Amino acid sequence: MSRMRIFAACAIGFALVAQLGGLRLLVVSGNSMGPTIRDGDLVITSRVGPRAAVGDIVLVERPSDSQLLLHRVIEQGEGWRRTQGDASLSPDAERIPDRAVLGGLAAVIPMGLLTSLPLTEVLTQFSTESRIALGITSASGAQAVIGDPLLAGTDPSGRLLPGGTATWTLTLTPCPIGLAGECAGVTNTLRIEPERFALIATSSIARSLRIATTCRAVGATTWTDASDLFTAAWSATNLATGRLTSLSAGAAARECQVRITLLGDIKAANATAAIPLRWGPE
Repeated sequence: MSRMRIFAACAIGFALVAQLGGLRLLVVSGNSMGPTIRDGDLVITSRVGPRAAVGDIVLVERPSDSQLLLHRVIEQGEGWRRTQGDASLSPDAERIPDRAVLGGLAAVIPMGLLTSLPLTEVLTQFSTESRIALGITSASGAQAVIGDPLLAGTDPSGRLLPGGTATWTLTLTPCPIGLAGECAGVTNTLRIEPERFALIATSSIARSLRIATTCRAVGATTWTDASDLFTAAWSATNLATGRLTSLSAGAAARECQVRITLLGDIKAANATAAIPLRWGPE
């Protein structure tokens, strides 16, 4: 028997014993914990539960999709934690409740040669790069002017990398007072457009974005927070979950910045998502 086969057999035997003893052996998929943990590494986790503290690397079950995730604790409160990958620019989208903390990192074994073993994969998030675009339609009588995006955290071709952001500056002019038809209404809102977003809502990239919006009067110098939402929490039956900012009909134009941050694990190579927004009365 070759040395590699002996080593593989020992690893499988250890995996069985470890799992019976409350340990887990997992093959890592993704590089957001690099350089500490790399894609293909074998990790061992042990039960820690509520004892996991800021600075610890923990194994959690993400509440939104039950996906296993191995990231570092950066913040904690009563009954919850916030996590982030060491190589990620932004925290993870969701707070992790105590019940979803499955264990803490006990050991890392560089085992890229053994990724074919029958072990569960755990994401360290951002397994591929992705492109993000923004599109806006306006009600007749309202105006939305959008500039070119400012990109941060991309590869040379413009694809967002772990925690990368794309920021657009928009100038929004609401409908004048007294118009009828599509422009009738007292409040104009910039929001996720339900019908068009529904067409891409099932894709992992569409559900893995954070959209933070700040606004100011045209010519002013101070930006004011308008909204901070996650597309994973968007609901077509509750439009409040997709609102970015609002203006009264007839108000002066406002300048807004819409920053989209890539958060989730993306499986499709070279994935692209055009996030559709709508400006006008709801």
